[in-house]
Amino acid sequence: MEEFKKHKKIESKEKQDDIFEKAEEIDEADEIEEEEEVEENDDEEVVVKKAKKSGKSKKSKKVNVNDTIKHKIRLTAHASLSVAERIINGLTNAYQNVFVPPKETESSFNKDQGNKYFDKAEYEKAKDYFLLYIDDGHEQDAEILFMIGVCFKNIQQYKEAMVYLKKAEKINKDDADIIAELSDCLIQLENYAEAIGYLTKVIDVHSDDSYLYYNLGTCYEKTEQLEEAKKSYKKAIDLDPREVVYYQALGFIYENSGNHKDAIACFKKAMDIEKSTQRSSTGGGTKKESQKA
Repeated sequence: MEEFKKHKKIESKEKQDDIFEKAEEIDEADEIEEEEEVEENDDEEVVVKKAKKSGKSKKSKKVNVNDTIKHKIRLTAHASLSVAERIINGLTNAYQNVFVPPKETESSFNKDQGNKYFDKAEYEKAKDYFLLYIDDGHEQDAEILFMIGVCFKNIQQYKEAMVYLKKAEKINKDDADIIAELSDCLIQLENYAEAIGYLTKVIDVHSDDSYLYYNLGTCYEKTEQLEEAKKSYKKAIDLDPREVVYYQALGFIYENSGNHKDAIACFKKAMDIEKSTQRSSTGGGTKKESQKA
């Protein structure tokens, strides 16, 4: 009897195991079927509804469904983030196109600002804008190179002025204005011998400019070419007989060479011009002259 009971127990246990194995196989089949339905359908709400409808309460199955939902949410969030990033990038590009000027526009702005400050004689500011313009790829703009040189000259940086005036001269070799400014810088740097060469060149173009002859006379005087200096000063006086400094310069040449008579005549002429200028600036002559009139 006991052996029979043992046999029944073993048999029932085997049947129980078979039932459990079949139940597990059914569960696995159901899980596979539902996973396939999840992959075929992108709607998360449908996935959840199907999971509830199946009535399956096993923990492993819930974990699978939850993992699927989380995966879908992550994909949706990632897609949304990509769209947001594209929108932000588009707005950024639009902002740059509106508010960041193209390189050529920026160059034009620097040139215009330089011209504005140059016309107002604010040479330091003008120079800085012109330099930005040149650095933007306009190294061959002779006009701006010339203006940079003039800016440096007017703030008494003569060596720097020479650098840019020389660059302008290489582009426009026969430009009289460039040559004249170069001669001025050379005089300020006391390079009188080289200045003579530039002055004679520019005088060929501007032969009616008295100041150029005065500068030339100064250079000849500094290099002890006194006869040439006298000729240049006399030419300056012929072109502008009302300029006091021309008579003074010629008077000193006569004085230093021992010609006191001609020196006195030049100084006297300079004094007469000064007195005449003062009377004109005060509105007429002396009180007695006014009464006689």
